[in-house]
Amino acid sequence: MLTMQLRARFSRRKSSLARAALRFLYLLMTVQFIGCYLFLVHPYIDFFRFAHGYERLPFQTRLLLAPLFRWALESPFMLRHASSWSADNYFFPRGIGPGGVLELYLDLPCVLIAGWATLRIYQAASRRQLLGWLVYPFFLVLCTVTYILHAVQNFRFVYDLPSLMFFALGLYLIYFRKSTLLLVALFAVATWNRETTLLLVPFFLLSACVRAPSATAPPLRSDALSLVPSPLPSRFQWRRALEPSVAIPAALMLAYWTAWHFFVFHLFRSNVSEYYPRLSWNWTYLSHLRYYPQLLSAFGYLLPFLILFRRKIPDPQLRIWIWAIPVWYALMTIWGLLVETRIFGELLPFITCAAILIAEEALTTAVERNSIITEPEDEESLSLVRAA
Repeated sequence: MLTMQLRARFSRRKSSLARAALRFLYLLMTVQFIGCYLFLVHPYIDFFRFAHGYERLPFQTRLLLAPLFRWALESPFMLRHASSWSADNYFFPRGIGPGGVLELYLDLPCVLIAGWATLRIYQAASRRQLLGWLVYPFFLVLCTVTYILHAVQNFRFVYDLPSLMFFALGLYLIYFRKSTLLLVALFAVATWNRETTLLLVPFFLLSACVRAPSATAPPLRSDALSLVPSPLPSRFQWRRALEPSVAIPAALMLAYWTAWHFFVFHLFRSNVSEYYPRLSWNWTYLSHLRYYPQLLSAFGYLLPFLILFRRKIPDPQLRIWIWAIPVWYALMTIWGLLVETRIFGELLPFITCAAILIAEEALTTAVERNSIITEPEDEESLSLVRAA
């Protein structure tokens, strides 16, 4: 009996150490991604102009971080910190200013929080929990392709990765049916950072039109790959979006976004503007084949496969979210540059979950079809499948 208790205690300690080592590895991955992002991608916004309110439109209207940058540029501590880092040529062989140091400190927790939200959604949506260890690394790979791997328009903006975090938290609140007050509050703050928060509203409405039992119940687990089917989703019913508990928060968010949009553009009406439709630019990109590798690199070239295999996504809520992507593309075709794939970065938490779930379903279907596991008690075969 004592021997069994010691073995159990040792096993738990070993498992805890393995989880801690894996989290530390994830942290190192994130530091490398942020360092490469700051080194390889060129800043488009002048920190000093942005901090003091006379950067070009629409960039100046995304002013949530402006007070922080004003402090960083004037802080003796940040100046000394930047000088110290500039002496180290690992990430910053060309040197770095206090604004860049602040970017690093901001972007690191933003990516970690966005990855955490992605993992939580996967854990609730997955029926078998086979690929949870892969979610965060895969999320970072998609971030690398979307934010760094550019031939043209290789620019970064101070609000991009904070926007990724805010949008991931918004999807988390929507998916798990958290308090709408929390969602509205997040929406209010995040809109000051970037106006793409508007596109949380379609996700909110689409989620209201389906019931996703896996979003509110603990994830179903099984010791064999084919034992427990996921709950059957209810049919899509658009009338659910008209219920007061859904329509009122959606209307409040739309009204707030519209009011803020008009207010902030009026506030900075004297600034030089680059705010105009980009339809002619995007037509040029779409009409020349040389731009297509970068156009398709949004989401790590996964979008055609996600559309083709969308029915393989087992979670009804994630499956219905696919229909928010055309809305995103329509707005970005007008107001964004499609080759600037960073404009799709906020969707990466959803894309990561959808892609991993499709891969998981394909893997288990192939295993079952080839009868690798013949008995639920076959622990050795089961461990091989989990390793695969």
